[in-house]
Amino acid sequence: MNSKMDTKKPSVMKAWLKYYNENAIIEEIPKTTLYDYIYQNNKEHLDDIALNYFDNDITFKELFDNIRKTAGAYLALGVKAGDIVTICSVTTPEIVYSFYAMDLIGAVPNMVDPRTSIEGIQGYMKETESKYVCVLNEVYPKIRDAVVETDIGGIVIVSAADSLKYMNRAAYNLINRDNNEYSSNCVKWKRFIDNGTDIIPESVPYSREHCGAIVHTGGTTGSPKGVMLGVDAFNALAFQYGKIIISLKRQQKLLNVMPPFIAYGLACGIHMPLSLGLTSVIIPDLDPKKLASLILKYKPEHMCGGPVHYQILANDERMKHADISYLLNAGSGGHAITIGAENEVSRFLISHGSKYPLAKGYGMTELCSAICSCMGDVNKPGSVGIPLIKNTVSAFEPGTDKELNFGEKGEICITGPTIMLGYYNKPEETANVLRKHSDGKLWMHTGDIGYMDEDGFVFIDARIKRMLIRHDGFKVFPNMIENVISTYPAVETCSVVASRDKDQLQGDVPYVYIVLKKNVQEGQRQIKSEIIELCRKKLPEYAQPIAYKFCEVLYYTPAGKVDYRKLEKEAV
Repeated sequence: MNSKMDTKKPSVMKAWLKYYNENAIIEEIPKTTLYDYIYQNNKEHLDDIALNYFDNDITFKELFDNIRKTAGAYLALGVKAGDIVTICSVTTPEIVYSFYAMDLIGAVPNMVDPRTSIEGIQGYMKETESKYVCVLNEVYPKIRDAVVETDIGGIVIVSAADSLKYMNRAAYNLINRDNNEYSSNCVKWKRFIDNGTDIIPESVPYSREHCGAIVHTGGTTGSPKGVMLGVDAFNALAFQYGKIIISLKRQQKLLNVMPPFIAYGLACGIHMPLSLGLTSVIIPDLDPKKLASLILKYKPEHMCGGPVHYQILANDERMKHADISYLLNAGSGGHAITIGAENEVSRFLISHGSKYPLAKGYGMTELCSAICSCMGDVNKPGSVGIPLIKNTVSAFEPGTDKELNFGEKGEICITGPTIMLGYYNKPEETANVLRKHSDGKLWMHTGDIGYMDEDGFVFIDARIKRMLIRHDGFKVFPNMIENVISTYPAVETCSVVASRDKDQLQGDVPYVYIVLKKNVQEGQRQIKSEIIELCRKKLPEYAQPIAYKFCEVLYYTPAGKVDYRKLEKEAV
């Protein structure tokens, strides 16, 4: 690659590395198990707080002790190296212990959303041939029906009260009585731990092929798939966050409101902070209306959340005069945010004392969550930040391995240490997204259209599968329209989907769903008229929406992403 054209290619120039320390660029990522990674990083700080669970501080010493006890309990239950254990729960300390206990003994946690249907849960257990399941007691009725015709032999029951302080636990159990009638193969957490008291687990040696967890995709652009994330992927994610420009210092607090059954919650909300010696403040089941009180109570330096969380926070009356100068890194991922919403949130953060604007990121389940992030002042409106230090990101001509230059739009692809091992039992679908290019490297094809600028910032336009193609061949990216409409003052959020062009033999046209801000009660006709005029001024003729629909809320998938498929079905 010696031509002038080639030197403009992101994978050659790696413009983003100018923001990093030179020593960090050459430092190697440790090759070790998940458990050993957090242990080696914290063994000299055992009295530091690892987890905060409803004001119950759990030290790193207690964390390691409980992981080893949990590993012994799973061994006593019959779990062996190589077994897949389905975990169906929100985040509680017991789920954190189980995640690392699986790694310690060489088993694999299969993380399943408790909101999944009975048939869906059964399908995930059958697909992975799980013989054991760990489940939140509130979800047990689903599991009871789902285990029919499966090989499940043992069921571990977890309660959200198990790690509460005594008085809180008593109050919780009084209000939330467990009236389940459990089958004979069920064991509650305390007895489960007691059963493994005499077993001392031996740590399984590190293997680059070992799967740290199976996490399922949301299914917004295809059928849900089990993503096998290797131990190297989790450790590389944590390692890279340790090198970002905004220093994540030991014993700073990270408020994690993301669930453990998505990569974002598991990797960024649990493994990353624990690896770096932070305190992970875990919120099992967030009520968005309570987010302001949580921020004001815990005063976290960092937060893992989604765009909707920050939009709610910015509009909460309790935050009107609040000082949040302690919040250094308001991390936003899981779903795209429009320019209008981003500007509004960033204005809120800065005006309330936070030093930096919204820290948008970009990633996928298949990449162990984040691969790009804004970092402090290293931030551009509309971008998703720069690649984390060990990732290489570039745009390619869709369907090929022809790399494009800075500023040229194409399919965003990534090569780096957090790429998944593959989709569980789906080799053809794995081969469709993991492709070896002519440079000899394995690249993840994301299905997203975007580009990188000459400063190394990545910009995402739309998913290829969301892209609209008109009858005349013009391509329309929904994000382009959403960014314009979101700047209208009364718009809370919006989403653009494809609607069949009834005036032509083929092709789609843009259909807009709009959610107005709560203080806007009337005048929809006038608002619609002004939005139409805004689009006429800001958008090309071929991108003009065909229809606008006001609604109270958008549809979301269990993973918290806009359910475009469901919206498309109603776009008539």
